[in-house]
Amino acid sequence: MIDIQLAQVIVAAVAMVCMIGLGFLYRPSRATALWSLTFVVVMLACGGTLVATASGFPRLILVATGVLLAAPVLIWSGLRALRGATSLSWLALIVAFASSGALVALNGTEAYIWGFRLGFGLTAVFAGLTIVELLRRPERAGSTSMPLAAFSLLVVIAGVVSVAAGLVAPGDPEESLLFLRTINSVGMLAYVVCALVTLLFLARDDSTSPRRSAFQEVAADRLRRAERAGERSWALVHIQLDDASDVRAATGDAGFTAIVGRLGDDIAETFPTEADIGRLGQASFAVLLALPSTVIRERVRTLLRTVAQPHDAVRAVTSASIGWAGVAECGYDLDALLDAARSAAERAAAAGGDRWERAVA
Repeated sequence: MIDIQLAQVIVAAVAMVCMIGLGFLYRPSRATALWSLTFVVVMLACGGTLVATASGFPRLILVATGVLLAAPVLIWSGLRALRGATSLSWLALIVAFASSGALVALNGTEAYIWGFRLGFGLTAVFAGLTIVELLRRPERAGSTSMPLAAFSLLVVIAGVVSVAAGLVAPGDPEESLLFLRTINSVGMLAYVVCALVTLLFLARDDSTSPRRSAFQEVAADRLRRAERAGERSWALVHIQLDDASDVRAATGDAGFTAIVGRLGDDIAETFPTEADIGRLGQASFAVLLALPSTVIRERVRTLLRTVAQPHDAVRAVTSASIGWAGVAECGYDLDALLDAARSAAERAAAAGGDRWERAVA
């Protein structure tokens, strides 16, 4: 067991150094900070387990195990922060304290095995939420998100099987506990590696950069001046290609690039020349403009009809989802407008796509 624990410490330490050096320091943000904290917590928990095993201090092992079960919560929190949502990182503290407290309190009792099962089950819940967050991304848990998504699915399955086995065929508690601990020890190594691969790619992806693009700098300046002048006709429109990952899989990289390029051209032709247009992600754009609501509505409808027309070079049916946020309802802060318009576009996509939604205050 000492050999496995030593391997855990080494892998966790390497992952921590890579995440901090190649992720957080390369692109400081709330998301990369939470992911760096994840690997710091994992390394400290693994180190605590190793020291406790070598020195014969079982209570420290229980505390370290409970803290380790909270690591997926921080990964999920970082993914939420990456897309601009509230991170809810405080849930990691609750899970860590609850898991550690339950394991210490139940140690030596027949209920301990159930404390471990439920703690692992709680971890599986956040692993499932991690999959949900990855599915919300343009690649839909594919490509570089696949390692973390695949292993998170295994964690969910293991958590469900563990609880179900305890209910249907509990067996010998000591053997069940030994089996769960072995699965947890070996699985943690794979989980750390898979998480590191995916999170480093996300941290270094230019499309997720928290640094402001030229469009964002110009748009923020226009909104500041519009606020000082009291202009209320400004709005931000967020356009995203529906089912972008499926379109890429069906048309290939070259076809997908052509489709997204045509989408950018359609946007430029639909909206007036004085509008500011910026590309935000692999298949999403933002437009800042000052027009009456009725005119914006008509331009958005025209764009939806244009996007749905067959592509000359690539035989693929495409559509878009559009979100629209006005300063009268959402204020002049660019980030708030982007979040509101993006959320409205996601509602439109969830409703079937090929439509638009307007953000409300």
